[in-house]
Amino acid sequence: MPVFITGGTGYVGASVVRELRRRTHVVRALARSDSAERKLRELGAEPVRGELRDLDTLRAQAAGADAVVHCAFDYSAETVALERAALEALLSALRPGRAFVYTSGVWVYGSRGDAVVAEDAPLRPLEIVAWRPAHEQLVLAQDPQLRTVAIRPGIVYGDGGGIPGGLVAQAAKGTLRIAGDGANRWPTVRHDALAELYGAVVDGRVARGVYNATRGASVPYLEIARAASRAAGGDGRIAHLALEDARAVRPLRRRAGLRPAGRQRPSGSRAGVGAASSHAARRAVQHDGRLAVFDSRPWRESPNPSQ
Repeated sequence: MPVFITGGTGYVGASVVRELRRRTHVVRALARSDSAERKLRELGAEPVRGELRDLDTLRAQAAGADAVVHCAFDYSAETVALERAALEALLSALRPGRAFVYTSGVWVYGSRGDAVVAEDAPLRPLEIVAWRPAHEQLVLAQDPQLRTVAIRPGIVYGDGGGIPGGLVAQAAKGTLRIAGDGANRWPTVRHDALAELYGAVVDGRVARGVYNATRGASVPYLEIARAASRAAGGDGRIAHLALEDARAVRPLRRRAGLRPAGRQRPSGSRAGVGAASSHAARRAVQHDGRLAVFDSRPWRESPNPSQ
């Protein structure tokens, strides 16, 4: 099946490309630089030179695809408008009956304390992703003309990437500092397990709607930080930064050109989702009596490749 993907060189997107190629799909992926083209070729995909601003390129690629997977995220002052325009271009060109998979995230649920949050729970998005439910709805509203899916991953980790990988890198430079007391909990999922879900919904002709992607019980931010410290060679001790100070630091980091990795929330946050239930995702990926999307290994075993 011909599949077009945006963001195919990113942390999540590269894992999705690998999984789609493992499933023998012909993958074409957007590439905005020579290095991106080289990476995509190494992954077995055919690069398409362009970026999210190139709406004619997006339309042309969507028109020739049986499925489109949107993983890209552009960090600029025009982030929201740029993604909206890109989604409209892709959706308008995709032929009836084809699949469109949109990458969202569990932060659209907001902070829920100890609640177990299923896919049909009301949304109370954090401010930083307040725009995302409207983009989800833009995609989902194309059903039944298109087979549309919105995937809401938890915090993605594994092989040194994602926010947890960033924590390991910070810990390698000295004592790791976290915002608040660290009691807030993060739903998590390994990048390769998450990619299996993408592959399953692309292949599953009946898969449609919203899918939470997590690996079970949410993990306290403090526990993740301690594991990151140990993975970096430390003793697991963590320093705490007052929330007010953390909020003051974030604008300074933005002005300095520092940005969070991927489509996830920066780590200086008190927010947490109690447990994002993934019942729909379980149904989507079940085969031979096995649930493929969830990795059974504890998070602390693989925060980076050297551990």
